[in-house]
Amino acid sequence: MNSSEKKDKLHHIAFFMALLSAAFLSLVPILDLVLARVFWKGIPSAAQLQEHSLVALAFLAAAVASLTGKHLVLGKSPVSKAGFVRALNQLKTGILIAIDLCLFFASISLLLNGFEPGDKIFDLSKAVFASPMAIGLFIMTVQDIRDSKAFLTIIIGIIAAVLLSSPVILNISGFFGLYPDLLGSVSDTVMASMLILKIPIIVLLIILAFLGLPLYAVISGSAMLLFLGAFSALELIPSEAYNLLRNDSMPAIPLFTLAGFVLSESDAGKRLVSVFREWFSWLPGGEAFAAVLVCAFFTTFTGANGVAILALGGILSLVLTESSNYSEDFSHGFLTASSSIGLLFPPSMAVIIYAINATFIVQGSSAFTIGDMFLGGILPGLMFVLAMAAFGVNKSIKSGSPRNAFNGKTAVAALWKALPEIIIPFIILVFYLSGFATITEIGAIILVYVILLEAPVRKDLGPKEVMRAVAKALPVAGGALIIIAAARALSFYTMMAGLPELFTEWISNVVSSRFMFLLLLNLALLVVGCFMDIFSAVLVVSPMVIPLGAVYGVHPVHLGVIFIANLSIGFLTPPIGMNLFLASYAFNKPVMRIYKDVFPFFLAQLAVLALVTWIPWLSLVFVPSALN
Repeated sequence: MNSSEKKDKLHHIAFFMALLSAAFLSLVPILDLVLARVFWKGIPSAAQLQEHSLVALAFLAAAVASLTGKHLVLGKSPVSKAGFVRALNQLKTGILIAIDLCLFFASISLLLNGFEPGDKIFDLSKAVFASPMAIGLFIMTVQDIRDSKAFLTIIIGIIAAVLLSSPVILNISGFFGLYPDLLGSVSDTVMASMLILKIPIIVLLIILAFLGLPLYAVISGSAMLLFLGAFSALELIPSEAYNLLRNDSMPAIPLFTLAGFVLSESDAGKRLVSVFREWFSWLPGGEAFAAVLVCAFFTTFTGANGVAILALGGILSLVLTESSNYSEDFSHGFLTASSSIGLLFPPSMAVIIYAINATFIVQGSSAFTIGDMFLGGILPGLMFVLAMAAFGVNKSIKSGSPRNAFNGKTAVAALWKALPEIIIPFIILVFYLSGFATITEIGAIILVYVILLEAPVRKDLGPKEVMRAVAKALPVAGGALIIIAAARALSFYTMMAGLPELFTEWISNVVSSRFMFLLLLNLALLVVGCFMDIFSAVLVVSPMVIPLGAVYGVHPVHLGVIFIANLSIGFLTPPIGMNLFLASYAFNKPVMRIYKDVFPFFLAQLAVLALVTWIPWLSLVFVPSALN
């Protein structure tokens, strides 16, 4: 069997296990909800099964992302036959082997030492249900080794992993009653050396992030070095990931992601474009308004801002240019700028992550819920939509092109045809705000609803097409979840080291006014959004920012809306805003041309951000806790 066949087999195994985890994650909440409503008694240990299904999905889907090369990166690996470039790529591969193998050792130690004998589910140790953490990381390490073309790189990576993991290996040995003195000495030496070496190596990791080193490796590697330098246990990295993934709202993230990708693989996008075009094309800017709504819809559900551009950019661009109101340059800039404005609407993954992370920090009278965050994002989100739509209206009026006459019969027919998709956001809001179901149960319901709707009912998708959608979604979900898991460890380190308190004290002494704090916050978050993905930014940066908000009297929901709005605009911020590069790829245009096309829309979104920042009412008018 050759290497390619082995890789395919390993991919099939990882994909099947991830798919099985996703099936459990979607079916258990629904069955538990139905049984609880009908028989007043749900599935025994349903919550724990649900939690550990997500743990399994996160790490197994991350393994699928490794096998398919779909991990999120900030820059592409340089391609050249030059010796320096080859050495650089080998350095990245060696570092990736070392990081993944270290994480594997840490997860093994956690499984052996981190669970009490009485911690069981169905008479099985919880460690058994948490074991996919180690399995996924092992597969990722194997793939790292396969990706390397140099035997020496593999050996150096493994040796580095063993040295860095020596404290962990010592704990594993202790589980079996072995305490080798040499290993203890190596462990002490490694941790002492990290007091000096951690900062230079972290700087190297950050540089390599722009040269193709996966973002999760940069974050987890940095956390690993910081923990070692603080003489803390590396097991805290998988432990914090495990604790975060067991949050009862976290499963909603992959569930909505899967639902969004199933919708994007079907003809749902075409139906939505048709209905919005029929209803609004008679108005000036109607086609542009339709395009914004479709972008917001898909970004909200997938949580992956690039989906709107990559999956729908072509058809939406065609809709705009065919109307004779919009040039190709205007259309490309408009769609690129509209590709992330759905991040404030339910069930946005960014909002869920922010709310979950903030509950670790915000307590007492200032506490708030995920529902509060969604309510807080509605009006600001609509303002971003209307700001983009205003460009379309203005351009349409200036063009003077004849508009289509409104045809009520055709419009109603288009609405009826797309109604099952259009009502999805309303189902989410009604179910959540009424208390009928939790956000995770709603995610499971929507996923099953979408699959049944688009496959046997719509007949847009057959079994192969559904599996293709899932195959596209799993690496995205896995890539996002592994970043979230890594970022949680780094966030925990900052809190353990007391950095939020020190940062809050320093800023409050330097910045005297609330106005200046919000101005500096906006500038800083635009830079963060330009350089970091939204999940790691929320988990790593928000613990620093949320306490400051309290000092300057900024409500946590208002702060969360500012935070997410800034990061979404950061995707459009030169020189490396992620959506700029995705648009360059989707529209086959130089990235510098995309910069120019996007710039007017970028300025408009900054203007909306300013209003949202300095008028708290816009974020708090619908939030009950803010009115008390």
